Amino acid sequence: MKRHIKYITGLALVASVLAAGCKKDFFNRPPQSQVTVGNYYQTTAQVQAATNGLYGSLWFGWNNKAGWALTELSSGNGFTYSSDVNAFFNWSVPNGNPEVLAAWDSPFTVVAQCNGLITNMAATIPGVPQSMVNNALGEAHLMRAVAYFYLVRVFGNVPIVENPLQEVNNSDAVPTNPISDVYTFIIKDLKYAEANCSVGTAKTGHGDSGSASAMLAKVYLYMQDYVNAQKEAEKVINSGEFALLPTYENLFQTANNNNKESILAMQWISTAGYDYGNSIQASWAYNSTITGTGDGYAVFGPTIDLQNAFKAEGGDTIRRHATIMVPGSFYPDLDAAAGGYRFPVNGSAQNQNAAAKKYVVGTPADNGGKSAAQAAGNNTYIERFADVLLIEAEAILGQESGATAGTGIPLTASTSNATALTYFNMVRQRVGVPAVTSFTYADLLRERRLEFALEQDYWFDLCRIDGYQQEGSATFPTHHPTAISIISQQERGTYSTTADNNPVIYSQHLTPVDANFFLPVPVLESAADPNLIKAPVKYVFK
Repeated sequence: MKRHIKYITGLALVASVLAAGCKKDFFNRPPQSQVTVGNYYQTTAQVQAATNGLYGSLWFGWNNKAGWALTELSSGNGFTYSSDVNAFFNWSVPNGNPEVLAAWDSPFTVVAQCNGLITNMAATIPGVPQSMVNNALGEAHLMRAVAYFYLVRVFGNVPIVENPLQEVNNSDAVPTNPISDVYTFIIKDLKYAEANCSVGTAKTGHGDSGSASAMLAKVYLYMQDYVNAQKEAEKVINSGEFALLPTYENLFQTANNNNKESILAMQWISTAGYDYGNSIQASWAYNSTITGTGDGYAVFGPTIDLQNAFKAEGGDTIRRHATIMVPGSFYPDLDAAAGGYRFPVNGSAQNQNAAAKKYVVGTPADNGGKSAAQAAGNNTYIERFADVLLIEAEAILGQESGATAGTGIPLTASTSNATALTYFNMVRQRVGVPAVTSFTYADLLRERRLEFALEQDYWFDLCRIDGYQQEGSATFPTHHPTAISIISQQERGTYSTTADNNPVIYSQHLTPVDANFFLPVPVLESAADPNLIKAPVKYVFK
């Protein structure tokens, strides 16, 4: 935490940094101009630009590898031999792994930037409309909450840093705070954002009041507060601001950034190079023919288990085609100048006889020039409208099941509630999957897996399904019997050969333990502040 406190104590050009999406190492050196915090936020343009950077390069460390390595490899959606991240697959990642540090460092850098804005922007600025000032502060609270939502789900107990100036003299002795306090802090920030952010502006790529409501619905769901989860989800649904895109595959094309289904997303640009663009395609694309920029390393393969999940749903070919490439599948949106791209009949990323398609967007020509080596211009979703619909359905099921905090909803619990079915079936029917007249919790979790596969979500679903506990130690805050049972049944093996028409599966089943559901605190952080690996301390709210 010492680093992240230091970033803000030396802050002088927070607004201009955010506007440009500057790298965090700026905060380790003094400002190079005469513009200071005290005189920067003076005009409407300066206030409007203040939050631009909260959605971009600050998230690069998470998006580059850490996010998908944790969520897709750990959850059983993906497999890799790549030595830098393959330990996430069997939950053996050490505290010195660079991607563990990135998973910590990137969200905390977002927190630092948000704190700088919140600390240094006046509540009222002469000549600037009050609504714009309120909106900027609301966005900062929103994105701070989002960053903490990632942190608490990845690490459990983490430090709440609200005003780093108060910690500067004690920056190597900052304790962690309990999970329950972190969630309370997140809720407070999101309520502030909901009340202060503009309405109806998510299409600009900035979070708005509806974005805050949607995030509140999701956070309440994780807390098993089903009443409030439903309330917030219904706010979003009834607002009419968001809607499902008719064509699922269009969600993941660069031309459709900030579409009507996008509630909140990381924003990437291709023209500024590495750190500023979306690098997922560079890692996942099957070859350089797809990217047209010399990358496309195929370091990620969709597991046999994920492939089987699409098959088991029966006819779920639309989502499968948009999510993973299987032998012979054709994509007119990739390498379009050459007539499209067909995945080879013997194609196989990481011996999985398949490859990733979601977040693989093609050549610069396929993207209107908005693509470059290791820097595509397509957004990474944080939350989209389909999630809100399924949250509403789950919140209703949760209330009907009688699940209380700490117990989780039984997998066999079912509902035929008309409202829950309406929203559950909206998600299914969009992709041509038949409507149902009832569904179980197991059905809903499967629906979430297929809808959001490769979107950095399924691992967090597995982590939460056994229930929310308010307290606990840093290592064992909850127990995960249901999740462990689901994971232990996954086929995590590989195929024998890509050339064989009838390949043999080298079967592998792995079983995690409770300690595997959180990452360890990065060793660089715990060495600087040993309190980070001690028992959490209750946070004193302002």
